[in-house]
Formats: sequence, C-alpha cells, structure tokens
Amino acid sequence: MEIFVGFEWWHYLLLFAVGLLSGTISPTFGIGGGLLNVPILLLGFPVLLETFVSATGDLSLTVGDVATVTSLGVIFVTALSGSFSYIREKRIDFRIAITFMIFAIPGAVSGALFSSLFIKKQNVEIDLYQIIFAITMILIATYKIIMIMISWVKKRRGVPAKEVIINKEEIEVSQKERPWWLHTVLYRNIEDKRGTNFEYKAKLLPGVLIATIGGFIGSLLGLGGGVIYVPILTMGLGLPAAIATATSTFTILFATPFGLGLRLILGSYIHWGIVICMATGTLITANIVPKFVHKIKSEVILTGFWFIAIAAAIRVLLKVLTDLSI
Repeated sequence: MEIFVGFEWWHYLLLFAVGLLSGTISPTFGIGGGLLNVPILLLGFPVLLETFVSATGDLSLTVGDVATVTSLGVIFVTALSGSFSYIREKRIDFRIAITFMIFAIPGAVSGALFSSLFIKKQNVEIDLYQIIFAITMILIATYKIIMIMISWVKKRRGVPAKEVIINKEEIEVSQKERPWWLHTVLYRNIEDKRGTNFEYKAKLLPGVLIATIGGFIGSLLGLGGGVIYVPILTMGLGLPAAIATATSTFTILFATPFGLGLRLILGSYIHWGIVICMATGTLITANIVPKFVHKIKSEVILTGFWFIAIAAAIRVLLKVLTDLSI
C-alpha cells in the first residue's frame, strides 16, 4: 500500500504543524499526546483516514482505530525525542522510572488484553466504568487546581509554606540495611544540567502498586500515558512536577511499543504517511522544549497538567455519550 495514500499537498504542511504543537505540549506536561493527536486527526483529517481505511480493504476497520494506532506511532517518536532531551538535561529519575515501568507496563498490557480478549467477546459494557473514571478524574483535577490556587494566594500574601522535613539519614540507613528490591522509601537528590537541585522522598509503596492499577485502568479505558502516570508519580510516589514530567516521558517511551505492538498484532493498521509528517514536527519541538521547561514554575506545570486531565475526562464522557446515542 502507498505510504502517502490520499494525501494532498496541504496535508503535509498541516500535519507537520500539528506535529510541532504535539511535540511542544507532550514533554512539557509529561503526556503522550494522544489527547491532542486523536481528536485532531478525526476532526481535521476524516477524508484522509477514510481513504486509508478503504485502501486496506478491511471492512471491520474504523477511522477511529486507525487514528488511535497512528497516534501511538507519533507518540513513540515524541517520547523518544523528549526523553533524549531530558536525559541531556539530567531531569529523569532513572531509579524511579525503571521501578515504575516494572509495575506500570504489565498493568497496561493486562488492560489491553482484558479489553480485547474478554470484554469484547463477552459483550461487556464498560461505559459505566468510563463515566465513573471520567467524573472521578474531573473531581480530583478540580480539587488539585483549587489547592494550587490557594497555595499561590497564600504565597502572594506572604504566608510561609509548610516545611517538608526529609530525614535523609534515617532513609539512607534503612536503604543500606535492606536489599535494593526491598526499598520502600528512597531519598533522592538530583541536580539537573541547569544547576537546579531537587531533593525529595520517593514512596515506592503504595506508589508502584497504584502504577499497576493505573496502567490497567488507563489501557482498559483508552487513556494512558501521562494522564495516568503523572498523577501517580506526583501524588503516589511524591516526585516534584519537573522530575515527574521528565520521568513520565521516559516511561511512555518504553510503554508505547507494548500498546502499539498489541494493536498491530490484533489486526489494527497504522497510517505511516501521517506518522512521518507529524513525527518530523515533533522531533523538532520535543527536542527543544525540555531545554526551557526549567524556567516554568512547578505550580504552572501542575495547573496546566490538571486542566489537560479535565480535558481528557471530558473527551471520555463525550465519546461515551456519542457511542450511546448511535
């Protein structure tokens, strides 16, 4: 099949521009980019997707499926470029990232298999789960935004923030007394390329267990990426926002091939022409953005992320309502 099937000259330019936008937003907030990519492909390029579906000759294939799988291909390139840039910036907590992936990736794979091999065969409806999850996400995100705003107002009024005391010695002694695989709390002190120091206490339990559940739910409900990972890394494990977004981007790099591979094995198709055009744009901005993220305050990053989480939840609700109305 022709790689650029259905393309007009302006498709190349528009998809390149979309790639630039996706490559800007994804590494900034530690998300994969599916929240942005899929709606744009479905709403902005429906004829292109329909032409591709017709060319495959697969009557069971839908434009939504092609858009989702194609988005995963773009996400991999975005995460690859963003991760390399974050590695150079020294903002990825590799110890946490590896531990997190050990638990999150099996959860995501289990969710994909459970959805494809059990729910579809048993005709089980997951609309109720999606609605509950979306509403919960909106409530949590709204609460976090309000708390960030309250903290910001207090800071403006000169109210001192509550000091977080990290007992470095106690944690280090505990780490030395136990094998590395039994460590439940880690003392972390990371200095990035710009000289910014991040000192924090990472709680592996129950954080990594939540990661398994989060990966499963995200894959089951068609979410995933940073929308699932960043809340777990910040609230569950206790990472600062700047480290969490970088670590999430690195995690997405290794998690995405599992989801993409499973979808292709189960009969999905990927539009390589769209991937190439968008990836050309994401390679540029995803490599540049991490160099300037350190200038953005943690409160701004978290506020932006939670607004994105609300947008993701609203998207899920709209999808459910649309499916129910058909």
